Amino acid sequence: MKNTTDYPRLLKILASVLEKLTDEEIRGLVSGELNLVPEAKVKKQAAKTASPAVDETDITAVEKRLSACGSREEGRKILSSLKLKKASLLKIAEGQGISVRKGDTVAVISDAVVECFIGSRLRGDAFKTIDLRGEKEKL
Repeated sequence: MKNTTDYPRLLKILASVLEKLTDEEIRGLVSGELNLVPEAKVKKQAAKTASPAVDETDITAVEKRLSACGSREEGRKILSSLKLKKASLLKIAEGQGISVRKGDTVAVISDAVVECFIGSRLRGDAFKTIDLRGEKEKL
């Protein structure tokens, strides 16, 4: 092992493994009849069946629905009703070039997605319709 700073941690792990062995297993190790073999941990399946992440066609449909929204609240309602997983929201954000971090919560990512699809259009429309000229300039 190249990194000697890992030795104490490795020894603690080894000690915890040895503590769990029976007397017969310890005798087998000492006599050379048994070996310690490292194994990868196997993740247990969750009791609930997790819904799969949204696929590409579904993401496109979500994006179209959000683009058609007339208000931010409507967009938030759509996203909350779909109950998208964080991974799906990250895919949508990545596809649109939205700057989010993996540590962001689902609510933060949802707000960023809504702002990208709806908020930017609403702001643009407001700038197009607002008349900033003074009364004298309008004549």
